[in-house]
Amino acid sequence: MDPRMQKQPPFLPNEPKRIALTFDDGPDLQYTPEILEILDAYGVQSSFFCIGSQVQKFPNVLRRMVRDGHVVANHSWDHPYLTKESKSSVRMQLEQTSDIIEETVGLRPRLFRPPYGDINETLSTQVHSLGYDIVLWDVDSVDWSGISGPSILSNVLPPLKADSILLHHCAGNVSGTVDALPYLIEVAKAIRYQFVTIDVLLGTPAYCIE
Repeated sequence: MDPRMQKQPPFLPNEPKRIALTFDDGPDLQYTPEILEILDAYGVQSSFFCIGSQVQKFPNVLRRMVRDGHVVANHSWDHPYLTKESKSSVRMQLEQTSDIIEETVGLRPRLFRPPYGDINETLSTQVHSLGYDIVLWDVDSVDWSGISGPSILSNVLPPLKADSILLHHCAGNVSGTVDALPYLIEVAKAIRYQFVTIDVLLGTPAYCIE
């Protein structure tokens, strides 16, 4: 079952509404550390869908993510359109990425986000057969396009609702996200949103258990 289809208990009027910040495409040495500093300053834990080749380049940044209490998940090895790949290539993209994450931090991800959100029934079946849960999103910052902080906020704040999964990026042309993130966190907290990691929001384990 798609974890986003799981029922969540109803919220009482005064209870915080849970949302999950997620970041794709890292780690890198430019924007990921800045984002981690902001999250740490605000006491917010987030979820990072990591590219295996980037983990291989910047293992210490991945280690910091885990040390700071963030969830790390699988976002393929080098970000292809997986619906255009062979089954053997899809398997390699996922398993090689989980291997390098496990070698780096001792945790093997169970959560996977397909690059570009590119998914179909055939790919979904294969991903689930490999033991992964697929995680998409419902609020898209469109930060990958290089837009400014105010534009990112206008994409994110109006559609925000309880149980939203927010899509941002922590690598690429994403200076706008670094600019927008403090204000986004402050506004969301002011209107009683509580930031949680994706596994908590969806009620599913983040990592494989041996």
